[in-house]
Amino acid sequence: MIEISEAKLEMLSVHAVGNKSKEEGCTPSMGVYDLDDELEEVLFRYFLKPFKSEDLFKFKHEVDLNMNEMFSYAKTIFEDPDKFHLYSVNMLKHLYNQSEHPHIKSGEVYIAKFTDVVLEGELVEVIGVFKSENKDTFIKARDKGNFVMLDLEKGIDVKKLDKGCLIFNTEKESGYRVMTVDQNNYDTQYWKDDFLGLEEDKNDVYLTKNVINLCKDFSKEVVRAEGNPKDQAMFMAKSVDAISHQEQFSMDDFKEELFRDAPVEMKDRFEDYQQVYKESRQIDTIDGFEVAEDTLKKEKRKIKNIIELDTNIQIKMNFNDAHSGDKFLERGYDAEKDMYFYKVYFNREKR
Repeated sequence: MIEISEAKLEMLSVHAVGNKSKEEGCTPSMGVYDLDDELEEVLFRYFLKPFKSEDLFKFKHEVDLNMNEMFSYAKTIFEDPDKFHLYSVNMLKHLYNQSEHPHIKSGEVYIAKFTDVVLEGELVEVIGVFKSENKDTFIKARDKGNFVMLDLEKGIDVKKLDKGCLIFNTEKESGYRVMTVDQNNYDTQYWKDDFLGLEEDKNDVYLTKNVINLCKDFSKEVVRAEGNPKDQAMFMAKSVDAISHQEQFSMDDFKEELFRDAPVEMKDRFEDYQQVYKESRQIDTIDGFEVAEDTLKKEKRKIKNIIELDTNIQIKMNFNDAHSGDKFLERGYDAEKDMYFYKVYFNREKR
């Protein structure tokens, strides 16, 4: 998704922020931080390494996008880099004003500007906003002649970024493109919604995920509820198979392939379910997009393909052959034993 091998950390400002409900205040620094090469290398990894997800967001505002404070500050910095530090202080104050919940921790805020970052093949500038909250205990060893002295020190673990976002200087008119990470589940609304004001960027990755999630939910709430685990597993195998046959996704073609051998009423129920799914997630359409192959592969690995039985036996389905379960796996009921059974057909066992 992003390529940072040639990226450079161009500017950095570091501030302190407290909890507003506790009246801890915030402390802006006097100017841009003067980085040496060693610290720059460590901070570069600390800031950027956590951004592994393909999920993209964009700034939003119900009235006017320019009224989203973070969008406005980022736009000013991109247009006039000389105002970087001044507007990093504005970002600090905005973050402090959103820090009203008593559980929100104080910490350090880092505003950074990167160059030569590649996002989906496009070379862009990036503004990063990061927050460190948790302090870990470290042991520092000192050689004192015939003794090694051990001291305890509190500090920031540079392998654990608490919160962060990357604002990419592209697609400004629609709210830029933004990535975000948040390691704390208890205050996600404060970072993503209150501070940043983000909504999901409904791009190809987002829509590919939603087709799969739509099928997952339908398989659980309809197929499994009215059938059995084999039906659910086979439905998901056929769903992934049908998606993989399309480069440019067509919902009509997808449903035609998926429900080719199914009762007509099942296709109708899927269409009704799809409408409810879109409305609940405020998605206008799940159609006419390019299937994100990497996303499809990742999501495919997450789909449960194991049928677990109460006799401590598991049957693992191979989603690489979507129709193998129909051909070689039968489910039935043995009246004499008063138990269900699976019958598996094969030519030989594989080691």
